[in-house]
Amino acid sequence: IEQSSDGEDVDCYDKMKQPAFDNPLLKNHKFQEMPSEFPKGIETIQKGKKQAWESHISFAKCPDGTVPIRSNNATVNHRKQPDSSSYQGGHEYAIISTKETTPKLYGTKAIVNVWDPTLEKGAEEMSISQIWIASGEYKSGDLNTVEVGWQVLPKLYNDSKPRLFLFWTSNAYRTGCYNVRCAGFVQTSSSIVVGGSISHVSSYGGSQFEIAIQVWKDREYGNWWLSLGSNNVLVGYWPAEIFTTLADHASVVQWGGEVVNWQRFGRHTTTQMGSGHFPEEGFGKSSYFRNLETVDINNSLQPVQELERMVTNPEYYNVKDLYTED
Repeated sequence: IEQSSDGEDVDCYDKMKQPAFDNPLLKNHKFQEMPSEFPKGIETIQKGKKQAWESHISFAKCPDGTVPIRSNNATVNHRKQPDSSSYQGGHEYAIISTKETTPKLYGTKAIVNVWDPTLEKGAEEMSISQIWIASGEYKSGDLNTVEVGWQVLPKLYNDSKPRLFLFWTSNAYRTGCYNVRCAGFVQTSSSIVVGGSISHVSSYGGSQFEIAIQVWKDREYGNWWLSLGSNNVLVGYWPAEIFTTLADHASVVQWGGEVVNWQRFGRHTTTQMGSGHFPEEGFGKSSYFRNLETVDINNSLQPVQELERMVTNPEYYNVKDLYTED
């Protein structure tokens, strides 16, 4: 057992005995140490007028050949994917999405602004800022997703800090799971703590902090890799074997915010999404995703051209698609 940089206990698991390998679908899985390649991008070192700094994700110093896993992970499961046709209440979204007509997708890269939203006192709610990569349909029950971002979810972490989270499902959320406690995501990093807290968050009208997130499909092995930060620090991968519709490619990528609103009798929750401020207030006040890119069939990063907007309750949460030179 080690202590992470934010003072939490983590267990250093032998990487070949991590919980992922309890999945029967991974019985014959060959552990992949490294991706066969990174997505190719056009490096534009353009200094914008607006400045932001990189947030730090909790880390631990586990020995080589082991991976850090938080010792006190509870399990909860109330994920859903934004779907305007079947919106039931409970989950509310403000997201931007690739269009349905987009060619096959093989990943995404985006920079996510980190905040510390306030949740309704005493309610088992959550606030999330995340990327969804998905294929398949709710209706047919074959919706597959990989999801990554930051969340505030006291029921899972016993605190209200923003934390790095991962999620995946292969059957339209009938099952699925957060982080690395269940059989799915294979961690390769011996330092990054999945579910660990994120330090340095943005302040309203003050300094802005963010994380770069990159997810892509390995063309040689078929696994979906995750790297974080401007230096592309590898975290691990979702193995191809755990998916059906995502085994080949994604049909949609989405970026945005989500909250759970459990309030009844017409009263709306006070739980904030992002910074708790509307997009009209702009940089430094409203939460953002920037430099949205998707990965094409040639493993090249492409700027996102055509976007769709989906907002379930614009009176309370909204999103705006805009471009500035800054």
